[in-house]
Parts: sequence; C-alpha cells; structure tokens
Amino acid sequence: MNTRLNLTLLAVCICGILTACGGSSTPSAPTTAATTEVQKPIALLTGEALRAEVERFRSSNNLPAISVSIVNQDKVESVVTGTREINSNKTTLSTDLFQLGSLTKAATATMIGRLVEQKKMRWDTTIVEVFPAWRTQIRREYLNVTVEQLLRHRSGLPREVNEATIEKALPLLSGDLLADRRALAVLLLQDAPEYAPNSKLLYSNIGYALAGLMAEIAGGDSYENLMQREVFAPLNIKAHFGFPEDAGINNNAGHTLVAGKWTVTPPVIDPRYAFFINAAGGLNLNLADYAVFLREHLRGLQGQSNYLSKANFQLMHTPIDEYGLGWNVVNAQGLGNVSLHNGTELTYYASNRVIPSKNIALAIACNCYDPSVMNKLDEFADSLLRPLLPQ
Repeated sequence: MNTRLNLTLLAVCICGILTACGGSSTPSAPTTAATTEVQKPIALLTGEALRAEVERFRSSNNLPAISVSIVNQDKVESVVTGTREINSNKTTLSTDLFQLGSLTKAATATMIGRLVEQKKMRWDTTIVEVFPAWRTQIRREYLNVTVEQLLRHRSGLPREVNEATIEKALPLLSGDLLADRRALAVLLLQDAPEYAPNSKLLYSNIGYALAGLMAEIAGGDSYENLMQREVFAPLNIKAHFGFPEDAGINNNAGHTLVAGKWTVTPPVIDPRYAFFINAAGGLNLNLADYAVFLREHLRGLQGQSNYLSKANFQLMHTPIDEYGLGWNVVNAQGLGNVSLHNGTELTYYASNRVIPSKNIALAIACNCYDPSVMNKLDEFADSLLRPLLPQ
C-alpha cells in the first residue's frame, strides 16, 4: 500500500446519499483495536500557517467555505475560511454549522454505548427484544438482528428506503415522530433481506435508523433528545439535526456545481423520508465542536476518558470486514489502525481521520458537494497529515 494517507487507498468509498460506505477490496484490517501508545507531539501546521494553507486551497479551488479541525496530543485547533454563500460577503464564522452526513453514524453508536453502560440495552440486544409486538409483523430473518449488527452494516437491510415503501407508508403517518418512525420500520422489515443477516457487510442507512429506534425505546426518549442528553451535553457541544439552513440562525448554505459554477442549492433529501434517517446522517456541527467529539474518542482509546469505558471505545474502533461501529477501520503502513469516514447529503461534504497510534485526529468539511471536490478535499486533508508518515 502507498504510504500517503489517502481515503481512496484506505478504502472509504465515495458513494451517494447519506454516505461513507464501508467495505472494499483492500486487505482485511486487523481485528483488534488500534494501539493506544501515546506519541510525542508531531509538528503539524498550526495557527496562521494552518489558516493560510486552508485559505490557499479554498481560493485556488474557488470553493465557498472550508473548515478544518485537528486534534494533536489533546489540543484542538480549528480554522474556517470562505463565505456562507459563494461570491457573497457573508463570511463563514467558526460557530457556523456544517452538515456532516454519515459522520453522524459514529455519534449514534457513541450514544448507544452510553445506554449500554447504563444497562438500558446491550450490544447484542435484538430487534424482537425491543419490539416484541413485531414478532408477527416482520420477517423472521430480522427478529434476532442485534444492535451491533445494525451498527456494523451486517443486518442484511438495503442501503435506502425505496420509493414503493415510502408511498406505502404515507397513509400511515400521523405526525407523531416516534410512531411514524416505527410504522415505516415495520414496512421495511417486511421486505426480504438482501443477504442473510450477519453473513456479510452491506452498507445500510436503514440499519442505523433502526438502531436509533431501538435506542428510543431503551432510553425512553426521542433519538434527538437522547443525543442531546448522552452526547452533546456531556461533551459541551452544540448540535442540530437536518441542515444548517433549518437551524433558524445565520448560517451556511449548501452548494452544488451547476454548469461548472457553484450554486446555492436547497437540501435535496426527500422530505417524506427525512424524519426517519437522522440517526444515519442528520448531524450538523461546527468543526471545533466536532473535534471535541473526536478528541474524546482518542482519549477513550487510551483509557483516559470517563465518558465511556476503554472497552466500549475499543469495540467501536474494532473492525469486522473493515468496519467498526460508525467507522471504517483500516490498517495503514506506519500508522496502525486508522478510523475514518466520509459523509454527504449532496449539498455538503465532510470526512475525518482518527489515528490513535499518533494521538491525532482531523476533520474537514465544505458547504459544497461534487464528486471531484470530495477527492480534492480528502487529498488536501491527507497533505496536512503528511508529517505523520514514514520518511
């Protein structure tokens, strides 16, 4: 494997809606969690030098706004450059939100880890345990699917809700958020699995939505309130679900390329489906706050966190078929296991890297989306981490 830290080489697929897809043709990653040895500080760009490099990249690629956060030996540094809307004077602020897409998945798994430690559920809690009435309503193949299998994309469920199921669900929706999510889930679980559960990895946003539903029952509250209670409040970060445009504050706007020009683009997710999918891809954060979340995972993998046990942090970063719980986990030459993910809902893009062996994490986000830009952003993020690689 090439030693340049590159998302393509590390097997994070660039995929469609709400994604950072798991699995690849690269060699299987080790089945043990990454080393927790704490390294000496590594000289990465900081301060004005970091800001200048981010701005150079943004302006040379004519992007609306970019934010980068780096966690280096427990210190968080974040920069943001550009504008909320392309070719405007609406400067993007450090507090502005970016839609993180499937980076939500690791946060969902982390919230469930809190419920596990509170003994409100187990990693091997099954769907039928949480929803016993579904025993006669859903296909038997799904009855014993566990929350861990859902979080590892090993449930056999398809990637997305299909149009026919959405149409079937519409007459059943009442406006009660929790009840409507369960009604749609029952319909989804009446379709045959694409593969036998736990037989292989099949990236599924539906699986994460169902894990969120199981947490709602176990935690006695909505998914969104559980995330506030178990993730955002304990870590002292502020988050929203949906899109920054929905937050009711001055904030970023998402963009897509139209005829070669960045154009402000309203959210494109189907509103008939959006209420169901927050646990898979609905998270909005500024990257300074998101870095606090990444830092806690680094701390936890080193046994230095009171937020969750080291064992549960390790479980989340231990791969089966190169996927943990909300993380692709692959082995990179000179770095050991690296946890990483990307995400988009097609008007924003974000990706991350967590490198426990170096006690370093990085996140990058843009209020824009295009496949070519995703590649450029990831290559730029990797360039910021080049000092980590063997010389």
